[in-house]
Amino acid sequence: MGSIGSKVKESDHDHECVNAMLFSTSDVVPKVLNATIELGVLEIMAKAGPDAHLSATEIASQLPTQNPNAPSMLDRMLRFLATHSLLSCLPRILEDGSLETLYALTPASKFFLIGNENEGSLAPLSALANHPATQSVWYIPY
Repeated sequence: MGSIGSKVKESDHDHECVNAMLFSTSDVVPKVLNATIELGVLEIMAKAGPDAHLSATEIASQLPTQNPNAPSMLDRMLRFLATHSLLSCLPRILEDGSLETLYALTPASKFFLIGNENEGSLAPLSALANHPATQSVWYIPY
């Protein structure tokens, strides 16, 4: 016999799963999300630990790019995903007094981890929904 607490957790889990699926089927959010999946950003964040908060600079340093603008570009993507609750964010004041944002995975973003063996992954659904062949169907003239 299940307790009320476990039913609430299941309900929250279901809500987060539905939320994650909705992100796969809108327009701009999935494109930014898919880019972060393809870049391995979510995996980098997951490898840092379950409660890790990373800056865009820390994440970009682990990406295979030499683009000096990568941290800034990535920060905009991460901030965008945070506004849609796919990431959480915290401010951090640096020694020079400047502000840096730290990002962490949320329950919804964990559904897009490639190596999510316990829950499965919605990353392939995101890739399919954002593939040019799938997108071109929307532009077929009748």
